Amino acid sequence: MQVWFLVASFIVVATFGWINAVLAYAFKAGPHPAVHQSTSAEEALVWKSSTHCERVVKDGGRMAVPNPDVLRVGTWNIRWFPHGNPPDRPDRSMPPTDLEWLTCAIVWMQTDILVVQESLTTTEARSAWARTLTALDRRTGASWQWSVQPCGRPDGHHVGVLWNANRVTLSAIQSLWHLNSKATSAQNPCEGGLRPGHYARVQSKRQPGADFHVIGLHLKSGPTVFAVETRHAALNRVDSAVARFLKEDRDVIILGDFNTMGAGDRHSQRSELKYLRRMVAKESPGFHDLAPKPRCSHYFRGQSNWLDHVLVAQDMTEMRTRSARVTGYCAVAGCRRIKGQYPLAYRRLSDHCPVIIEIKNRDLD
Repeated sequence: MQVWFLVASFIVVATFGWINAVLAYAFKAGPHPAVHQSTSAEEALVWKSSTHCERVVKDGGRMAVPNPDVLRVGTWNIRWFPHGNPPDRPDRSMPPTDLEWLTCAIVWMQTDILVVQESLTTTEARSAWARTLTALDRRTGASWQWSVQPCGRPDGHHVGVLWNANRVTLSAIQSLWHLNSKATSAQNPCEGGLRPGHYARVQSKRQPGADFHVIGLHLKSGPTVFAVETRHAALNRVDSAVARFLKEDRDVIILGDFNTMGAGDRHSQRSELKYLRRMVAKESPGFHDLAPKPRCSHYFRGQSNWLDHVLVAQDMTEMRTRSARVTGYCAVAGCRRIKGQYPLAYRRLSDHCPVIIEIKNRDLD
């Protein structure tokens, strides 16, 4: 009897002790601030440093207020993730990707789907993504998943997609070899060291919710005539790449780093951008190249460039606007020339900036 009394007493004390601890923590933490859309000043803080980003998020600041009627889809080239620079050519001025800052930025951006370029698939990269997913799960209370193209050297650039599995389901994930102009079949999707399209079928968890095809791209880099022609050749295959999916749904989004840098001068860059718009408008089912605001997504030698694009099927009625929103240090700089030292976000995250679009979370087909 005495033993059972002691055990029962211990359980009661332990239980009340645990409850008191929880209550004490809750009292100490206080009420969570209401989530609000960040001002431009808060946005600048998000991209100033990891510490400043954490402060904004803790205070409830977000790029957009969560809305069940809206899905947010983005693209971001995260330079040589997670090393920050080529593993065989280390650059001390470009340290490894700041995973804590990256996680904070993703939480702030409120993206449901984020297409990523330049991820490696080395052991270090897999570990970094595992840590990032765990951090996102913990901070958002949702389940996050990551998929990356399977072909290519582990220490080379890969296209992947990160998504909030509480909000959307991604299925039929596969490589579209057609979007690598050097590939000739599904047997060599990464031919020539280039990348295929990374495809997924998207279905909102909300019913009836939005459903569409999403394709991540990372076209050949280089300010040469040869590189421009290689990029054009890949885009000229869009209709053949998506043809079999259109029978199910004609809503298609293609986004990523198109590397529209021209052949080394501003005139050829403008020509490539114009050619891109005309070409994709003719590729079935016909695409709009959404204009970014502000009109840049990358910096090189202090000058801003528009390299990252979002193509949306012309008849996709779920699109909320016909423009894309650029954030990151590009937005903070307003695409103006950067003189002197680059912002910390350039060095600790990427030379590219995220580009985000919003989709009505309803099936309007």
